[in-house]
Amino acid sequence: MARKINLGYKILLTPEIGVLIPILILVVFTSFMNPNFLTVRYLTSILNACVFIGAAALAEALVILCGEIDLSVGFAGTISAVMFGHSAMAWGFGPVPALLIAICTGGAVGWLNGFLIYKMGINSWITTLATQFICQGLAVTVTQGNPQSIDSLGIQSFTRARPLGFSWLVFIFILLIVILDLVVRRTRFGFKLRAVGGNADAANMAGINVRYIKWAAFVLAGILAAFSGIFDTLQSNSASDTFGAGREFRAIICCAIGGVSMAGGAGSIYGVGLGVLLFHVLWFCLRILGVNTNLQLVLIGFILILAVLLDLQRKRVEARKSI
Repeated sequence: MARKINLGYKILLTPEIGVLIPILILVVFTSFMNPNFLTVRYLTSILNACVFIGAAALAEALVILCGEIDLSVGFAGTISAVMFGHSAMAWGFGPVPALLIAICTGGAVGWLNGFLIYKMGINSWITTLATQFICQGLAVTVTQGNPQSIDSLGIQSFTRARPLGFSWLVFIFILLIVILDLVVRRTRFGFKLRAVGGNADAANMAGINVRYIKWAAFVLAGILAAFSGIFDTLQSNSASDTFGAGREFRAIICCAIGGVSMAGGAGSIYGVGLGVLLFHVLWFCLRILGVNTNLQLVLIGFILILAVLLDLQRKRVEARKSI
């Protein structure tokens, strides 16, 4: 009996299962309270909404895994979106060059973060807070407060298509999750990333270039943040300097409830994806049940606290196993 209890306890502490269970509970409870919730329209709406914060959450997860934090992922997506739209509207570029400019813009923000942190010695919190404001200011300067239309790209048939009821962006987001999971779990870079996040001093003694790994993580995070802004632009058919505002905090929440250790070194990319799904399922459930907006924020705050407590419990279990 004790073994069965321990097994069940370990299963519940597994990040993916620990997130999947509350998703199922929320869906069943809300469907019981309001049968309209369990319909194709609502379920597809939830998944379609996941992609925007989801891409930023994947970016944040990479940085957290290596033991750092990135407060610029929201506005790194904003400036990338603006450059995507501006490339099309003002410079007349086609879809591929415009996309490359947007992705390179996000990568450049990540590179700047890495440079300031690992060459200039500035704390990651201060650095990414500063680059957040820089990205926001540049976005407002480029747009002058005007939306940057991408009508000239002629991709409306792609952005408006709904295969199986989903936006194509959902499938792209799922592909990003699969690729990033393979990178984190199956490559030498992913192994070094987790090693650096778990114990940077030990990783350095093992011959891992800690500075290089963390810098690379910021660059990749900037690229993923760019996808967040690109998704916004494709969805709205134009880019705005308001895209991504406050998205970094929602991304951190999704990482936390998805099982990524806030201390670094441990976490699951699939768990982050499920964390994004849980965040949006909760949000939609509260809306359809008519819960007060301010109370929604309170409940989401409690969810974050619970996620951190679960992370601490996982660490205690792992510490006992290692003894």
